[in-house]
Amino acid sequence: MIHALLVTLILGLQNSEQPPAMVRFGAWLPRLGGTIQDGVGAIDLETNIDLSDQESIPLIEFTLAPIEDITLSFSVFDYSTAGSGLFVGSRTFGSMSMAAGDSWTASTSISSVGFEGAWDVIKPFQASQHATLTFAPIAGLQWFGVDTSLQNLTSSESVSHSNGWVALQGGLQMRFDWDTRSSTNMLDSITIDSKLLIGTLFGEDGGSMWSLQTGIVLQFSQNVAGYFGYRLQELNAEDGNYTFNAGLQGLFVGGEIRF
Repeated sequence: MIHALLVTLILGLQNSEQPPAMVRFGAWLPRLGGTIQDGVGAIDLETNIDLSDQESIPLIEFTLAPIEDITLSFSVFDYSTAGSGLFVGSRTFGSMSMAAGDSWTASTSISSVGFEGAWDVIKPFQASQHATLTFAPIAGLQWFGVDTSLQNLTSSESVSHSNGWVALQGGLQMRFDWDTRSSTNMLDSITIDSKLLIGTLFGEDGGSMWSLQTGIVLQFSQNVAGYFGYRLQELNAEDGNYTFNAGLQGLFVGGEIRF
């Protein structure tokens, strides 16, 4: 049995037109939006306080195609932001009251580690050897670590939350590949890909998540490519009276190395 699996893996790697492994790296430029709540009234992270400045963070993904039509992916990112100002409106956050004009300082961090698998099972369009449209169902797990802290400098009070949730997620990926070698010497191919994931959160009191990714890959050679795209990651996570209903969105630019 093990011998048969090894033979299948080796043949799959040998017959692949592309190198079986890929590292995608670059800068994600997200901004934080949404609300946090722990008491009376949700605190908007863009109006009541302002933590919506655009940040630049490294984002790394590793993918492996062990056999034809199967892709395994691993991704990681670590985001953090902080700010200060005067509170707008009035809210209760945990044991702390925030009144209009109170001086505040706050911070939020979101860390993530994810693993997923995709199966390129649906290929409704293949005009020739130069253009292919593929749909792939996706399933995976993703861990989110979220830390929030809000301090009322006027009353010298503060409330912090540190939580972790695991998402069981599924979705669909669409990819269009166009082999451009017969049209130009500058590029080997152009790929347009989009991915939608929806999941259920476990840990604490659970919740839900969804994410959207879309981008374009410019393949300069068999081993080197550039990538430009957009990413949206939303969480609606709960822990007792505390709710983190917020997410990250922004452009992503980087490169790919295949080997």
